[in-house]
Amino acid sequence: MDRQLRNLIVLGSAFACFTASALAQSSVDLREASWLASDHRIFALTNEPALDREQVLEAAASAPFAFEYQNLAAFRADLELGEHLFRTPLLLGGQAAKAGLSCNSCHVSGRSNPAFQFPAISGEAGTADTTHNFFSETLGNGEFDPGPIPDLTQPGKVSHDLETRDLERFLGTIVVEEFGGDQPAQGVIEALSTYVRALRVSQQPASVEYRARSIMRDLADAKTMTEHAMSRLDSEEAALPNLLLAGARDRLAIIHERLIAGEHDVYRAWLTERSREMGAVQAILRDEHSQSNDARRVLSQALSKWDEMPDFELIERSTYYSKNTLIIHTEGQRSSLRGSPSVDADVNQVMRGVSRIAE
Repeated sequence: MDRQLRNLIVLGSAFACFTASALAQSSVDLREASWLASDHRIFALTNEPALDREQVLEAAASAPFAFEYQNLAAFRADLELGEHLFRTPLLLGGQAAKAGLSCNSCHVSGRSNPAFQFPAISGEAGTADTTHNFFSETLGNGEFDPGPIPDLTQPGKVSHDLETRDLERFLGTIVVEEFGGDQPAQGVIEALSTYVRALRVSQQPASVEYRARSIMRDLADAKTMTEHAMSRLDSEEAALPNLLLAGARDRLAIIHERLIAGEHDVYRAWLTERSREMGAVQAILRDEHSQSNDARRVLSQALSKWDEMPDFELIERSTYYSKNTLIIHTEGQRSSLRGSPSVDADVNQVMRGVSRIAE
């Protein structure tokens, strides 16, 4: 049997078993739960490393790479863009995008993720096999050799030197060869490298402080990504604004799945409508006969709807952003899920990724 086919069969079996086990312990359908170790899952779903964006900007603004920009506003814009791309699964492409994995999944807020444990890709929690055939036909070595996930705020193996541009080449290799993604659009690697360099110079302490996940931060990020897409609609390439809209829709999907059907239907419907509007803009961008003015008009109308956003903060405690709500729903349905025969359906739910509310 072909080695790659055998690896995929093993991975598929492991993923099915892992998902069945995960759902037996967590009754809620959160995509992130599929790659989090069971003993860290609740904490990781409701907390994240604290990262002060203004502190990162201030620390990086005096670094040599910041002086490549015309002014501080341009530097801030690319720094924000890099962070948003860092959190966008579609950037990586291939199987990672299908599973909903982004750079941030392994390096959450730029730090290592001690809870990361993707089936058949990780060994112990906090490790990953970056040369596994499942993700890469190019770099796959046919061996299971997971290693610790590095903290990007700390010194590492890849040089950040501006003259050599080793970091840019490394990031391009990750996207195209390690994960099988498309060749990044103009400006993507540049923004990513700016963000990764900023993480390094921000002098984050080795010990990690955590904060609660926030529905309002996720909403703000989705809107900011949409605004970044708008600002790049006049460029010759549609790939970057399309990627940003895909990232914004993914963030809305993350919020959507943390709201409870029957309790938060009005809020879920609002998210779905915003996602569909972004999808309409993506369709325009894919049409070679369309004009940037068409996309700008539709996206401008979509952004105006954010002024009518319902009060999501009012319901946060009753959603799966809340640790208490997550635990209550997990414990309440654990017994009904144990031994469930619908593993295939559950795997499909986990793997549907960014398309969760795209239609």
